[in-house]
Amino acid sequence: MDELYEVAQESGAEYAEERFAELARFLFARTDPLLLDRPVGAGADRAVQALNDVVRVLLGQARAFREWDNEPALAGAWDSLCVIAAQWRHDPDFLEAWELE
Repeated sequence: MDELYEVAQESGAEYAEERFAELARFLFARTDPLLLDRPVGAGADRAVQALNDVVRVLLGQARAFREWDNEPALAGAWDSLCVIAAQWRHDPDFLEAWELE
C-alpha cells in the first residue's frame, strides 16, 4: 500500500495545478479574443464559446479529481486539454509537454 501511495505522489507533479493553469492560459489566449471581438451569434461563434466552456469544465474537473486523488481521471482531463491544444501545435507558444505520445 505504501508503494502505491508513493507512486501516486510522484506522478502527481505531472498533473500539478500550475501545469493545468499554464495550458488553460494558452488555450484562453486563443479563444477569448474571438469571443470578446463580437457577441456570440453565428454557428462558428457558438463553437468557439463551446470550446472555451469545455476548457473551463475540464479545469474544474481536474481540481475535483486532484482533491479526490483520482489519478486516472486527472490524466484523462489532462489528455483532453492536450488534444484541444494540439490544434495550435505550430504556435510558437505551444509547449512540447502538451504533445501526447
